[in-house]
Order: sequence, then C-alpha cells, then structure tokens
Amino acid sequence: MRPTYEHIPASPHQSWHLGLRAEPRFGFDWHYHPEYELTLIVAGSGRRYVGDRVADYGPGDLVLLGAETPHTWESEAAGWHEAVTVQFLYDAFGTGFFDRPEFHGVRRLLARSGCGLRFDDADGVPEAMVALSNTTDAARGTLAVLEILVTLASQPAETIATRSLVTNVDAAARDRIDRVIGLVRRDYAERLAIGEAAALVSMSPDAFSRFFRRHTGRTFTDYVNDVRLAEASRRLVESDTPISAIATGCGYPNLSHFNRRFRAQNAMSPRDFRNHFSSAAARRG
Repeated sequence: MRPTYEHIPASPHQSWHLGLRAEPRFGFDWHYHPEYELTLIVAGSGRRYVGDRVADYGPGDLVLLGAETPHTWESEAAGWHEAVTVQFLYDAFGTGFFDRPEFHGVRRLLARSGCGLRFDDADGVPEAMVALSNTTDAARGTLAVLEILVTLASQPAETIATRSLVTNVDAAARDRIDRVIGLVRRDYAERLAIGEAAALVSMSPDAFSRFFRRHTGRTFTDYVNDVRLAEASRRLVESDTPISAIATGCGYPNLSHFNRRFRAQNAMSPRDFRNHFSSAAARRG
C-alpha cells in the first residue's frame, strides 16, 4: 500500500495552512505532502503511523513532520476526536527565510523533522496551538506560528521513524559520511563489513568507528540495521511479498534474526506490522 499525495489548498489570506479536525473518528488515510506539518491531538486516542513506525497516541500528542513524510492518525474507537494542524512549505514565509542566521535553530529543527519528531514537554506550545485555532488575524497568526517553531527548536524531541544522520558537520566529514551512506544504500542487502566502509574513506576500522559514531550519534552497525529495517518496513506495507523473501532481500538471510531485530525496533512482529497497515486500509475502504 503506497501513500497517496495530498494537496494542501493555498490560502489567499496567509502563507501557511491551519487545519482543525473535530470528528467522531479519524479514519486511516496514509498520505504525504510537500508541506511540513505540526499536529496536536486535542482529544481522542488511537494509532499514529509515521514512516516505518506505528505507535499509540492520545491527548497532548505533539508531532512535527518533515516534507514528504508519509503519515496518518487513526482513532481506535468512535467518540470525540480533535486535532489542530499547521502546514507550511519551507519557503512559505519568503525564499531563504529560515536560512537567516537568527533562524539557525528553526532550520536545524526542520532538517531533523524528516523522520518525525515527537515532543513531550513543549513549553506552552499546545496552548499556543489551541489559541492559534481561534485567531482571526492572519498576521498575528503568522507571528504565532514562528514563535511556536522558535520554541520547539530549543525543546528536546524524540525521533519517531528510522533516524536520519545529523547535518551539522564540516564539508570533509560530510563527504566521507555521504560516501558511506551511498555504500549502505546500494549494498544494504549484502554482508557489509566495517572494514569495507573504512577503506572507502581511507581510514582504519577503529578510526572509522569513532568517526562515524562521533558524527552520527550511533554505530555503523546500527545505521546499517536502520536502513535494512526501514526498507523491510516499506516492502511489508507496499507489497504482498512473503516475509521470508523480504528478510532475505533486506540483508537478513536468517528469518528468526530478522524477526528479533524487527520486533526490537518496532515493538511488534513483521506480520503484525503488515496487518496493522492492511487492516487499517481495509477499514478505510
């Protein structure tokens, strides 16, 4: 099941879109769009699907999604479900607006949001979003959106889906990391040894291990497994390929090992993960 493209209508009055949802239930609507999206759940509970992860949500759930990130929220039972969303393109406030030095923190926040960010303690942002839904002055609303983003830029956040690499590294380090990423993306289904990656960037295995962890916050092995499991998740959702074939095609010739790895990262088996998406899609239909 592939996500569908959602067109966010442009407003003649403001450069971003405010969405207010108040419904008996949120149906499964697996989709993506080029806009960033900040969603606050005001009422109701259910399952949140973002990229390759599925998790429970409830009132107060606050998530920032990057552009093109597939997602949906599905309520678990009929009742009262309410959400506030803010959606905007990167250049919505002007070309290069977030590239200005005073918005360095917001720029980093948006760069980190590609796999989704969940905020536990957002320092008044939920209240500000509820207030935003009652604002009729477009200019004041725009200022409020920018204030919300500035606030979130300084708050701790949990990355929801498979993590992306950090971007605030110097050009030489970035070039090395990019070459390693290319190797992993191309050969993730093969047996990848750390020595091969180290040789690619002219480093010893020990030096490369320290380098990669310092610049990405995780080990090379963890990154390889993230890439493999993300690809496996995509295939589980978008195809009917047998799970054993998916495991082999994603670098796990041992099915039991694949099942353990997948469950450790997603808190459910590959079969349950696929069933969550297929049953949700069936309910939608």
